[in-house]
Amino acid sequence: MGRPLLASPALLLALLASSLVAAPRTGAAQELPTLSGAWTASPLTEQWSVAAWGEACGPRPQPQGAPGGAVQIQQQGSELSISGAGRPWSTAACWEQMPGLARSKHSASGDARSWQTRCTTPPNDPRRAVVTTTTQATDTSIQMVETGQYQFIIQGTTCNASVTRTRTYTLVRRAGDAPPAASAPATASAPPAAASAPPAASVKKPAASRTCDAPGEPARLEVTPSRKLMRPGERFQFRALVMDAEGCALPTRPAWSIAPGPLASAATVDATGALSVGADAGEGNLGLVASVAGKGVTVSIEVTSPDRYDALLATSGLNEAGESDEAASVTIATGTIGGRTTAGEDLGRQRKNLFVAIVGGVAACLGFAGLILLRRGRRRAGGDLDGPASTGSAFGERGGAGAEEAPASAGARLAEAPVQPASPPRGKICPTCGALYPGEAMFCGKDGTQLVLVN
Repeated sequence: MGRPLLASPALLLALLASSLVAAPRTGAAQELPTLSGAWTASPLTEQWSVAAWGEACGPRPQPQGAPGGAVQIQQQGSELSISGAGRPWSTAACWEQMPGLARSKHSASGDARSWQTRCTTPPNDPRRAVVTTTTQATDTSIQMVETGQYQFIIQGTTCNASVTRTRTYTLVRRAGDAPPAASAPATASAPPAAASAPPAASVKKPAASRTCDAPGEPARLEVTPSRKLMRPGERFQFRALVMDAEGCALPTRPAWSIAPGPLASAATVDATGALSVGADAGEGNLGLVASVAGKGVTVSIEVTSPDRYDALLATSGLNEAGESDEAASVTIATGTIGGRTTAGEDLGRQRKNLFVAIVGGVAACLGFAGLILLRRGRRRAGGDLDGPASTGSAFGERGGAGAEEAPASAGARLAEAPVQPASPPRGKICPTCGALYPGEAMFCGKDGTQLVLVN
């Protein structure tokens, strides 16, 4: 019974000693500085290794990566949430966003300094992908390394490739820390380096133009870029410039609209040319129209899923930002916006000359028709006058009892004969349209042509 009693104090002393030794370590772990704060991220680099890739697999994988820049890191328990430099990311997820890829395993250290995440496709998915993302951190730097294995079978062709992605984060200022006064000059010299980052990320400036005191009339509309590759849920600001014939910039702003098409209902554009693609938009082409004074130019937008974005970007001929270096342009007719109407006057003069030519031709045809009618009228008038004379002579040649009445009857007819055709011969006719008018009329009531006597 004595041994257990003697052993108990020894056991207690051993436990006390081990707790004293472990206590500093636990305290040290609890005293680690937070990783929340402002950081800067290096460009994300990719290195591909292709084992098998046939024509049915599509474009061969090409290194794409993402631009670097300033980021904000928030430590939430044992995980880190990072925003900026491309898109948000967390140490609890893989960087790869291939559709169907889901996290299958994750581990994180208690001191928030080490993470590993494994993502895989479902077993029944013909696209086999296994991605492992490992992140290691110190108090002032974080390194992310991701490896991926992809194996697809498309139309009997095996597509096999692997990738390694790396990115490093460097601490700028920890949350809660004030910038030291001694570091102010160094901080002041940092903006020039940051200013050089946008050109590396292919951030384009508006088209070059001149500022003039008295610019002329709008002559040209340019929209930059002429092509753009976008993912669903993204927003992009297109740039438009209206210039005169000498290249002077004008304050005129174009009207923006979405061209009809399958994706027209899935996108919106505001008055400044900022295009927003809905998060639920499918893949396809989208047209954006900028117009000034009835003249429009259309830029082409191709919407693709995130998993196909890098492959399409590699074969599209666009820059790293998914933009073309060219500007879509259209010529605006002079005088269409509050200026001279020279083009309209020329067109009106041409129409007037054409109208005069048509009217002249119609008048000539009507005059010819009137001449024919006039000749026919004269012939008819001459026939009526000859008829009674011949009748009278016939009666004069008759003998017998009615010989005395015949001359009187014949004379009466001769006296009455001119009365019947008196109105038409003494009337007037329009030489243009052939209409008949009384003798006192002077001009045609239809076209104003001066009337002429029928006979």
